[in-house]
Amino acid sequence: MSSRVLRKLKISILRASKLRLGTFLVKKVNKRKEVYNLHYPNDLQNLRRKLLPGDVLLVEGDYGVSDWIKVYSSHTWSHCALFVGDQSRAAATKPKEFVEDHPSLVEAIMGRGVILGNLHKYEGCNLRICRPRNLTRLQRDTVIHWVLDKIGVSYDLENVLQFMSLPFEEQLVPPTHDIGELSTGKYTCSSLLAAAFGQVGLEVLHYYDRAATKVVPYHYSQVQPKDFDLSPNFDIIKIHPAAYRKPGGFLRNLLNRQKTA
Repeated sequence: MSSRVLRKLKISILRASKLRLGTFLVKKVNKRKEVYNLHYPNDLQNLRRKLLPGDVLLVEGDYGVSDWIKVYSSHTWSHCALFVGDQSRAAATKPKEFVEDHPSLVEAIMGRGVILGNLHKYEGCNLRICRPRNLTRLQRDTVIHWVLDKIGVSYDLENVLQFMSLPFEEQLVPPTHDIGELSTGKYTCSSLLAAAFGQVGLEVLHYYDRAATKVVPYHYSQVQPKDFDLSPNFDIIKIHPAAYRKPGGFLRNLLNRQKTA
């Protein structure tokens, strides 16, 4: 059997495997994990006070598919969403199937597409806030308006499948290459946010190209949730767990703020 025939056979097997894997993943999306290791209980009121429109919320998901994503990304965070503040007015102009109650997040969800999401559903998950650095209010608004325009577009499942198959590829895929179906207007949670910040010139992550001796940004389609955590262009905002909040009232809180100022 010629090498050309073997190559075609390999491609056919990979495509068939991706199709079966894709069907399996979509089914896993709607299955919550029986055991989830929540490090600290979340105080949603405190979280809302911390969040600013344009912040990225990282989530360690509590669905079965989250474990798959954590394996191929080699990191804790399996999902990311953009906090956009109260969007009750915008929700009225969007198709109902893409809007949750009391929406304040824009996120790309496997099996659903880009939606206006509710913060409350992540109350039982491990979370982290990543705040973009050195953006003006106008730039933040530009990012938010851009993602709001994407409500209803399809999820880029092919991107996830290609990420999972990268370790088995014969040739290394450069970080600057497009993978998945972003070019056709489909997004994953992280490629959506990476493209949004790209509208104002804020790249999420770079790598050092030794051949060209320069730093090059990752293609939006190759950005993963963990990259917002690793990025020097985003600050990590600490979330104080509800169980660790000390009583004391207004005066104690005021004194604590003065000490840390």
